[in-house]
Amino acid sequence: MNRACFGLRLYPGTETEYDRRHADIRPELKTAIREAGIRNLSAFRRGTDVWQYAECDPDGTTAFAKLGATDVSAKWDDSLRPIVAADGERIWFQEIFHANGGGAGPFERGLFTLVVHPDRIAEYDDRHAHPWPEMMRALNDSGFHNYTGFRRGSHVVYYGEFYPDMARVVAAIGATDVNRRWNVSFEGIITTITDASGKLVTGREVFHLD
Repeated sequence: MNRACFGLRLYPGTETEYDRRHADIRPELKTAIREAGIRNLSAFRRGTDVWQYAECDPDGTTAFAKLGATDVSAKWDDSLRPIVAADGERIWFQEIFHANGGGAGPFERGLFTLVVHPDRIAEYDDRHAHPWPEMMRALNDSGFHNYTGFRRGSHVVYYGEFYPDMARVVAAIGATDVNRRWNVSFEGIITTITDASGKLVTGREVFHLD
C-alpha cells in the first residue's frame, strides 16, 4: 500500500456542482474504486482547487489507471469534463513526510497547504526526511495520526487524521515550545502557510470513501 495525493482545478463557477455530485456517487463507482485497490479516499476543496488523498495498492498511478480503464469510471470522468479543467488531468504530488502516531476515539480528516521558497525546496525536504525526534513526539501527543506531507514544486499539501478534530490538534501542537522552535527554523523556507486572517490554508472535505 502506498499513500497518494493529487490535485485538480475546477472551472470557476462549477464548485457547487462538483460538491453536489460527490455528495452521493453511484454504488457501482464505489465498487470500482475499491476493486482498483483504492482505500481511504477523500476529496478536499478550497475554491476551485481540489486535492484528493488515497491509500493505493500497489501505488497511486497503477490503481487510478486500473480504475480509469473501467466503463463506470470512464462515464464518470466524461460527466466531469464541464467541471474539471484540463480534461481532468491529475496533478500528482510526491510524499516527503509521514507520521503515524497515536490517537483513539473520534477523529476528523483534514488537509492544509503551504508554499516553499523555490530556492530552498531541498532544505525543506531534507528537514522532513530527518525530523527532530522531540517534534515527532509532540505530533503524536497532540493527536496527529496518518499525517502525511506531499510536495509538487513549491506547493506542499498535508493530509491528516486529527484526534479529536483538526482545530484542537493544531492548537495543541501550537502551544508547545518544540513547535515554536521548529517554525522558527523554517523562517525564509516557508513563504506562505496562512491566509489573510492568519489561519491555515485548509480544504473542506467534500467526499470520503473508506
